[in-house]
Amino acid sequence: MQEQIISPAVLEMARALVAAGFAATSVDPISEPPQDDQERCKPYRVAEVARALDVHQSTVYREIESGRLKALRVGKRRGTLRIPVDAFNDYRIRLSQVAIESPDEVA
Repeated sequence: MQEQIISPAVLEMARALVAAGFAATSVDPISEPPQDDQERCKPYRVAEVARALDVHQSTVYREIESGRLKALRVGKRRGTLRIPVDAFNDYRIRLSQVAIESPDEVA
């Protein structure tokens, strides 16, 4: 099994999610998303995701580029990136699981 290295920024995001109450009890992928996400069908912008995770936009772009956060490119040529609601929720779940499983790990 290949060992994954977790960047300090990603680990900090995970810890912030756990501290904000996104804990193990709400990490069940089968459970319904929070009420505000249930009504949202429009994908997130990079700036919205960065604000929600309290990180810089470049951190979100790096997560997209690495494949850890799924995004859609909209438009011709460079276009613009949008993060589907389900992809963002899955990402938050994975981050909180990492923070719970290895709270003291520093990459």
